[in-house]
Amino acid sequence: MKISRVIIDNYRNLRHVDVELSNIVTLIGENNSGKSNFLRAISIPLSSEENGTSKRLTWYDINKLTRNNYYDFLESKKASIIDGSLSLDQFVTNIPSVSILLEFKPEKNEHYNIKDILIDEEKWIGGIQYSFFVKKPEELLERVKKILESETDEKNVQMSLLPMELFDYSITVPYRNSKVSYDLLSLFKSIELPAERDNFSSNANKLGSKALADLLQEGMTAASQVKIEKAYKEFFDTIKAEGKFDDVLNWQNYSDIENAQDFFQQISILPNMPPMSSILGSIRLGYDEDNMYMQGLGHRNLILMTVLLNSYINKQRDLSFRLMTVEEPEAHLCINNVILMTRLFNIFSKKNKYTQIVYSTHHVEFVNKVGLEKVIVFHNGEAISLGTELTDKERDYLAANPNTDIFKLLYSKKIIMVEGITEELLIKSYFQTRDDLSEIKIISFHKGFTKIIDIWKKINVGSTNKLGIVRDFDNQPNAQVEHEKQQDSNIIIRTTKGYTLETDITNNNYDLLKTTYGNEYGWGNMTADEIQNDWRQKKSDVMLRICHDLINGELKDFSLPKHIQEIIDFMQGVVYDS
Repeated sequence: MKISRVIIDNYRNLRHVDVELSNIVTLIGENNSGKSNFLRAISIPLSSEENGTSKRLTWYDINKLTRNNYYDFLESKKASIIDGSLSLDQFVTNIPSVSILLEFKPEKNEHYNIKDILIDEEKWIGGIQYSFFVKKPEELLERVKKILESETDEKNVQMSLLPMELFDYSITVPYRNSKVSYDLLSLFKSIELPAERDNFSSNANKLGSKALADLLQEGMTAASQVKIEKAYKEFFDTIKAEGKFDDVLNWQNYSDIENAQDFFQQISILPNMPPMSSILGSIRLGYDEDNMYMQGLGHRNLILMTVLLNSYINKQRDLSFRLMTVEEPEAHLCINNVILMTRLFNIFSKKNKYTQIVYSTHHVEFVNKVGLEKVIVFHNGEAISLGTELTDKERDYLAANPNTDIFKLLYSKKIIMVEGITEELLIKSYFQTRDDLSEIKIISFHKGFTKIIDIWKKINVGSTNKLGIVRDFDNQPNAQVEHEKQQDSNIIIRTTKGYTLETDITNNNYDLLKTTYGNEYGWGNMTADEIQNDWRQKKSDVMLRICHDLINGELKDFSLPKHIQEIIDFMQGVVYDS
C-alpha cells in the first residue's frame, strides 16, 4: 500500500498542493521552498499523541496569505460586523482552516485494509483527512465583534482575532464526513527523522534506539523468550551469589530472639524480570566494537537509517500502513555512503509493501539513482510532480543525461544550457577570463529543450532567475522558430548563424585562427569553409587548444560568436526583444 495522492491546503507556506506519490518519493527544492513543511504535513494525520506529537496546530501553522486575507476581510467588513448585519455564512467562508488529505492505493490482497475508509469504490481508493478548523464560528464572530468595537488598530491584536483555543481538529474519511476510529487509525503510523538528528547516540548515556529494540524483538520466537528468561535467572543467581546476600543478612547469628533464625531465613531477593522491551532497550548500538558516541556524525546517521530500514524491511505486517519521512538522508555522509543509502532506499521500497519512504534532499545522487518519476519539485510553497508533469518519453530523455545536476538546472540564478561539450568548453574557458561572470552556471544537454523550458518556467515563476539556451542551427529553421517562441523576460534562446558552432567561430575569427594555428593544423592557405570542415573532423582537439590559449591570455583578439555573446549580455541585464 502507498499514499497515492496528497492534497494540502493552508499549512504553513503550502497554500495549495496537490501531487501524486510513488512508493518512494524524493522532494527537491531551495531552502524554505516547502519540503520540510510537506514532510511534516503528511505525518500529522498519522501521528500519535502517545509519541509526544500533538495534532493541534498553532497560529503560525496557518498559511500566512490565508491569514492576511482573513484580516483584510475583517477590515473591509468592520462596520457590518460591529452593527451585526454580516451574516454568519459569509463570515464562515473567510475563516482560515487547514486541511491535509491522504489518499491510499492498496496493492493486491490489501483491499481489506482500506474497506472502512473507502472514498472511491470503483478504483478502490481510501482516504484520511486531517482538518484544523474553528468549531463554533458564532463564538469567534462574537469575539471579533467585541475586539473591533474596542480596538482602533487591528494589526496589534491579530492573534486575538484568530484565537487558537476556538480551533479543533478532526480525522475523517473525506467526502463522507465520517470520523476515523482510534482503533482504525492506530493501524496507520508515521515515523519522522528530522534533519536535526546529529545527537543520535552522541554520548555514552544514549543506549540505543527503539528501532533496534523492535528489530531484535521482531526476530524472537516464544522459545527465544524462554531462553532469555532462563539466562536472566542465571544472571540473577550470579548476582545473588557474588553479592553474598545470605552472609550479609545474617542477624540471626547474633540474636537471642526466639525463632529469629526461622524468620530471617524466609527473607530473600527475587529476580525482577523486566519487560522484553526494557531488556533490549539497554543494549547499546556500536560499530566495529566501539560505542556509537565514538563514531563520526556520518556513521551515526548512516547506522540510524540502516537500523530503521532493517527493522521494517522484513517485519511481519503488524500495521496496514507505515509512513517514514526523512529530511536530508545524505547529512554528513561521504559519497560512497550516499550511494549505499540510495541503494538501500531502492531495495527497501521494492521489498516492503507496507512502509513508504518520503524524503527531502539536496544531493543529486538521491535523485538520479532513485528515478525522476519519483521526484516532486518545490518552489515557493508550490509542488510539481515530475512523475505526472513528464511523459515516459520525456523522462527517458532526461535520463539519457544520467549525470545532470537537476538542482543546478532548476535552481541556479543564472544558467546557460548548451548542446555539447565544445560549447561547454568554450564558454567555461571564456568565463575564466572574466571574474564578473562567475555566477553563471553551464550545463551540457541534448537537443530538444522545449520541455525543459516548460518545467523551468513553472519552477521559476515569479523569480528573477535567468535561463539561456545555446543551439546549433543544423539546417532546422522550424526547430529554431519553435524554440524561440519560448523566450520571455527570463529566458533567451539563441541559435548559430551557420550550421554549427565551428562555423560561427571561424567566421568571427578567420584571420586569428589562420595566424595562430595555420602551421599546427595546416590552415594557413585554407578558406573559412575549409577550416570549418577540417575543424569538425578534429572536433574537441581544436576546441581544447583554443580554450587553453584563451585561459592563458594568448587569444586577446578572440571574438565570441554573436549568439553566445548575446546570451551572456542577457545574463548581465541586457534586454532583448523576444
